[in-house]
Amino acid sequence: MVHKLGYGNWDELKAAFRTSPLFRFDWFVKSRTTQELARRCDTLIRLVEKENQEFDERERQARKEKKLAKFDNLSEYDSDKADFGKTD
Repeated sequence: MVHKLGYGNWDELKAAFRTSPLFRFDWFVKSRTTQELARRCDTLIRLVEKENQEFDERERQARKEKKLAKFDNLSEYDSDKADFGKTD
C-alpha cells in the first residue's frame, strides 16, 4: 500500500487501512497510530532491502565461482592440448 500512496504518507495509509475491505476485521492494524505504522513500514522495508542485498551477494558469488570454474576448464584444455604432441 505504501508503494501506491508514497513513502511518508502515514495518515493516508491509516485512512486506507480503515476503509479497505481487506482489513475490515483486522482490529490490530486499524487500531495502530500513524507513528506505529511508520515504524512498522520502516522495519519491513529494511528487512526487504537486507534480504535483497544478501540475494545479490550470493548471486555475485555464484557468478564469480562459475567464471573461475570456466577459466579452470580452459586452462586444463590448454595444458591437455600442449601435452598432446609429447612422446615419452
